[in-house]
Amino acid sequence: MENNQTEDGVDLGPGLVRIRRRRRFLWFVLIIYLPAMWTTQQITRSFQASLPVFFGWFLLLLFAAAVSAAARCPRCGNYFHVNGLVLLYLRKCLHCQLHINADKKRTGN
Repeated sequence: MENNQTEDGVDLGPGLVRIRRRRRFLWFVLIIYLPAMWTTQQITRSFQASLPVFFGWFLLLLFAAAVSAAARCPRCGNYFHVNGLVLLYLRKCLHCQLHINADKKRTGN
């Protein structure tokens, strides 16, 4: 049995890759805020003119947060980052404690 499979033979790798990709997208959206707003301020020199950029970024942030929150754990099938009404971006599933890099870990280390 390989490292990235559960006891019932389900491959965890593709599901964890999808979760990591969605988390990276969320981080990217968060990080581009300051450069985007600074560039907009430098070009327009107006707070009013930068509002559309802010609202566009905010909509993109809502989308990225929703997509990353809707990622399901490949082991238990529950939402990886959501437990009830609580959204926590931890590195383990909030239900079965599967680590986000469980498919990368090797046995015997």
